[in-house]
Amino acid sequence: MTMIWIVSLLLPLSIRHASAAGNDVNVLAIWTGGELYPAFSNEVSDYDVFMDNSSNPNTYLALMVSDDQTKLEYRVNNGTWNPIPNWISSGNLFMNPGLNLIEAKITSADNTVTRIISLHVHRPQPNDSSVRKLSLSEGALSPGFDSASTSYTVNVPYTTSSIAFTPTLTDGDASATVNGLVAISGQASDAINLTVGSNNIPILATSADGSTVTTYTVNVIRAAASTNADLSQLNLSAGSLLPLFFSGTTSYAAEVSNSVASTTVTPTSAEAHSTIQVSVNGGTGESVISGTASSNLPLAVGDNLIKVQITAQDGSTVKTYSISLHRRSSNADLSGLSLSAGNLEPSFNSSTTEYDVKVPNAAASLTFKPKLADSLAAVEWQIGSGSYIGLADNTDSPEIPLQEGLNILHIKVTADEGNAKTYTIRIERQSSNAKLSGLTLSAGTLNPAFAENTFAYDTSVDYTVDSITLKPVVAESHATAEISLNQGAYTSLASGVNSVPLHLNQGSNTIQIKVTAQNGAEQLYSIIVNRGYAPTTPPPVLTPDPPAQPVGFNDIAGHWAEKLIVDGAKQGWISGFPDGSFRPDQAVTRQEFAVIVTKALGLKPDAQAGSHTFSDQAEIAPFAADAVNLAYQKGLIKGYEGGSFQPNAEISRMEMAVILMRTVGEQAVSAPTGFEDDSFIPAWAKPYVSAARESGIVNGRGNNEFMPMSTATRAEAVTMVLHLIDYNKSK
Repeated sequence: MTMIWIVSLLLPLSIRHASAAGNDVNVLAIWTGGELYPAFSNEVSDYDVFMDNSSNPNTYLALMVSDDQTKLEYRVNNGTWNPIPNWISSGNLFMNPGLNLIEAKITSADNTVTRIISLHVHRPQPNDSSVRKLSLSEGALSPGFDSASTSYTVNVPYTTSSIAFTPTLTDGDASATVNGLVAISGQASDAINLTVGSNNIPILATSADGSTVTTYTVNVIRAAASTNADLSQLNLSAGSLLPLFFSGTTSYAAEVSNSVASTTVTPTSAEAHSTIQVSVNGGTGESVISGTASSNLPLAVGDNLIKVQITAQDGSTVKTYSISLHRRSSNADLSGLSLSAGNLEPSFNSSTTEYDVKVPNAAASLTFKPKLADSLAAVEWQIGSGSYIGLADNTDSPEIPLQEGLNILHIKVTADEGNAKTYTIRIERQSSNAKLSGLTLSAGTLNPAFAENTFAYDTSVDYTVDSITLKPVVAESHATAEISLNQGAYTSLASGVNSVPLHLNQGSNTIQIKVTAQNGAEQLYSIIVNRGYAPTTPPPVLTPDPPAQPVGFNDIAGHWAEKLIVDGAKQGWISGFPDGSFRPDQAVTRQEFAVIVTKALGLKPDAQAGSHTFSDQAEIAPFAADAVNLAYQKGLIKGYEGGSFQPNAEISRMEMAVILMRTVGEQAVSAPTGFEDDSFIPAWAKPYVSAARESGIVNGRGNNEFMPMSTATRAEAVTMVLHLIDYNKSK
């Protein structure tokens, strides 16, 4: 009666509902003395009710509907229908041992709809020793539980180390034990430890009077620990595995750019209970959860070894996957550079890429030895504009022949990443040639005829010739010439250019030409000029040379190319520097020569042609940008392999000849060029050099050598362009 009283007390709290439609027969709740099965739902109209104890014969019933006007009735075991208020207990209802039937009838307020709900009430038989329901904390019974069946099997994984059972007795007055320990009906037993393999656990139910005992046996089979130490997947946040991942393959390679300083590893285990450790380059291992990324693993430049170690569930089976991950290096430096002859100026520094080296004339060749700052880089070398040749790190190069004058050596270092750095060494081999290759006079004839190895001459001129000019040509471009008249002071004399007029005394005049080779050797040429006497001329009196004429630049007075420089400046295609100098002996760069040629020839841009961009366009000075583009439009320049122009590189004699002959669209049909060093001229340039020689635009140096790799001075560039202009006029 206590339970009935509690229900009656609480029910009024639950019936405050708005009135429903007159034909509403929905049930909101059912309350009865026993376990309702299935759980309540308005959609269900047929239930089983299991009473707890055989010693308690009574149950009760309460119904909740939404409309207080709905008519509610019940009857027991087909007896008389009795009214029951909404959500008020029926009071005690006597149940026979075994199966009973309680029916609830719900009639709508308008009497149009009637519904019957059947409750099959099971009152335990006295002294019943069966288990009505059995549940467990892990796994599932096989077969499914039936109180009439007493043998079951349960399979659990290795990770399940214990299990508990919850037996529900058919008669709550009975008693139960699980694995020998007292168990309370409807409550979980104490946990039972499991060993790997079979664990037979008895569950005993004893009737209330102790007369009968029913034994249920459950064989709990705990699986052995897994020995699976495989990965099912392995991924990197940077780089791709080679080969593609396969669980049976344990060694992989990967590569990343230099900009990638770290990577993560995401390993996924094939068996969920294995453990994973990730390490890099022998460092401390990091525990990683399967399917999640590791922390960032720092990568050194070069080779890195990442290890992924999997320990199986059994704790002893271990498998390691290795990834050799290469981080490319961007280091394209040399750490050292030595030469077999000469000294680098300035001293070597890995960040300095341009050097000058002077070697004596006796050094006809040299070798160099480069030392890479990073062994993963590669080194190549090129002399002049020839092809690049590979060279091993810290190894002497082959003997490199040196022509007299300037030799350009390029040493290119290509980093593992692919970026490159070029070191340029300008090697100046001094010449010992102190001879002239030509000598002409404005008046008179040399006796004997000029020959470079003949050093004494004489000539005669009429008394009316009061002055004379000489045009000497040095055999080697780095040699210099000076002239002296009648034992006077020596003054500079430009090669290939007429001297200033030399005033002649009547009678004998001695002219001396001193040629000084690059290495300081000297050779003296003497010319005795006999000027005739006028009939009434008094005895000759020596007079000094007239003073030099003023010039437009502050550093060309007396220079061999003074007149030519002035001519070029007057024509408007050559100019000096802001300080008033011309710097005639300064080497000409590629971009400067492009400006000189395009201005001298008056070339105009093609309006239909766009601008060309070289890979090193940023290095082209603003004053030269238009001229370089115009020269490219006209086909005078083509650039180097890789698309660069190298605007600040000193132009070679060979390159100048090619550009000049491209302006006239002519080249010789055949080679060789006729120069003694023809074999040093690349095949692609020979037709141009040959044409330039035939046109009188270029001449050889001492010993009939062209010296294709030697550079030209600003004065020489002006001279060659003037020769080109004269050639164009003569056509």
